[in-house]
Amino acid sequence: MIKTLRLLICVCPLLISNHAAIGAEEQWVFIEKNKGVTMHSRQVAGHAESEFRGTRIINQPVEVIGAVLADIPSFTRWFFKCTQARKIPDKTATSLNFLLYIVIKTPWPLWNRDVVYAARTKIDIKSGKIRIQAKARQDLVVPLKKSHVRVKDSDLRWDIERLDSNRSQVTFSKRINAGGNLGSYLSNSGCRKTVFQSLVNLGKIASDPKYAALGEKLKREYGMDN
Repeated sequence: MIKTLRLLICVCPLLISNHAAIGAEEQWVFIEKNKGVTMHSRQVAGHAESEFRGTRIINQPVEVIGAVLADIPSFTRWFFKCTQARKIPDKTATSLNFLLYIVIKTPWPLWNRDVVYAARTKIDIKSGKIRIQAKARQDLVVPLKKSHVRVKDSDLRWDIERLDSNRSQVTFSKRINAGGNLGSYLSNSGCRKTVFQSLVNLGKIASDPKYAALGEKLKREYGMDN
């Protein structure tokens, strides 16, 4: 009986600690609302870096926002500090699931960052929702570049939801360990700016008339009727 009590005394704090860690990961904390973007952050169990989430309403149909995100080369026009974006050839790739390579410019004297994401897309035709999830690859599917730091620990997610025929709610969440000599503070600072500014820029580029046409094509291809 005494041994059992001692075991419970040792185990209970661990259970409480684990439960608290799970709760902390699920607890979003409001940061600010600016330029139509509402920002939150949360701690993620097992990571020193925080996850940041931004949400805004864009006055465009859901298929138009989807068309912008599908136009990978356009990332250099709106994704914060992105200087290069392209799909990596892969025999298993599809239009919805593919490898994405991007280069992010960082302030001097730091080296630029590059990352290969494995992206997965889900389209819910009936409810008018699009979800894109991406996780950084750790293998060297793309050779290392001189004066670049390869990011191997990062997750991001886009959720686009139709509010009505001409409005979409867009949520972008991201966590990144920028690697190299950057600690969690600088990783968090860069991540927060990326989420916020990318959403601001997305609202602007989505008004480009070419995405209305591309959106119609996307809607026909996947049966996304309003």
